[in-house]
Parts: sequence; C-alpha cells; structure tokens
Amino acid sequence: MAERKTIWKMTCMLSGIFGMGIFLSFLLKAGYGTDTSAFMNSSLSARTGLSLGTVMVTTNALFLIPQLIWGRKLIGPGTIANMTLIGYTSDLCTMLENRYIPAEVFQNQPYRAAVFAAALALFLISAAVYMNAEAGLAPFDSIPVMVSSRTGLPFFLVRMFWDFAVTAVGVAAGGHLTAGTIILAFTVGPSVGWIGRMMRRRAEALS
Repeated sequence: MAERKTIWKMTCMLSGIFGMGIFLSFLLKAGYGTDTSAFMNSSLSARTGLSLGTVMVTTNALFLIPQLIWGRKLIGPGTIANMTLIGYTSDLCTMLENRYIPAEVFQNQPYRAAVFAAALALFLISAAVYMNAEAGLAPFDSIPVMVSSRTGLPFFLVRMFWDFAVTAVGVAAGGHLTAGTIILAFTVGPSVGWIGRMMRRRAEALS
C-alpha cells in the first residue's frame, strides 16, 4: 500500500508540473494573463532577454534560500522538478505552437477566448494537483505555506497576498496587468484547498 501511495504522489506531482508548463504556454499565447509567478517571470524575461525557463530557475533559486532555512521539510523531488521543468516545458510548447498552430487561434475571437478559458481551468487543476501531491514544493510556492504555518493565518489568504506581491514585481518590471492574472490571484488558493481535500480522500483509500 505504501508503494502505491508513493507512486500516486509522484504521478500527481509530475502530471501537475507538466500540465502547468503546457497550459502556461497557452495562457501566454492567448495574452489575457497568466498565474502570478509566470507574470512576474515573463515580465523579467522580456526585460532581460532570457528565456522564461532560465528566469524561473533563477528566481526560484533565490526563493530557495528561505526554504532551506525555515522550510526544509517542504523540499522534495517536486521542488527540483518544478524549478527546472515548468518554464522549459512552456518554452518548448510555445515553440511547437508557433510552428504548428495557426496564429489566428490565439488572436481571433471566439477562439482566443476559448483557448484562454480552457487553459485557465486546466492550469488551475494542474497547479492544485502538484501542490497537494506532497512531493516537495517549489520555493515560490513554499513561501505562503511557510508563512501560513508559522502565523496561523489561513493559507488561501496568505497565498492571495503573496500573489499580489509578486504581481507588483511583474508590473515594476514592465509587465502589463491583465484580467487573467487577477483571476488567478484570487483562485489559486481556494482551488488548492478544494482539490487537496479530494486528493487526501484518494490517498487515504490507498493507505
């Protein structure tokens, strides 16, 4: 049973991470907004000329410092996988989309809105699945978890505050705030909690 539970966690973690990378590329192409981490990192990418994947590795390496000090129990395979795979998966998918999907799909209505809505929902699900796999959190995601556990404040409130803080960094770096980023700032925290409850029931069934 323990082995089945471990396989379940690793499968959830990897599927969540690759899902986030894939659907992030569609959110970026649709242009209506991304999650707050990607907004900050894509703004820094545009400012510096570095690829999104490289910028995400760099910023997460900085956030790893407080995680090493106060949140070492949150470090696991998912920590490294998140840091290294999401951005570069998105870069790869964007390259493939540019080559094989007509630009009109991302520019003309109603296709553009449909792409955004579908990618938004699937990105939220992927993020929640990854965070609730308990296989290690990325440094970016560990910050609100650590603050919540040390202060007793509800996670979803801390997560929303954290999302707005990094959004401000993205704006300062020259990013243009859009509706999608605002929606994700309000919905990531509640989505993580809701899907987490379902995943815990599944994990208990495997115990």
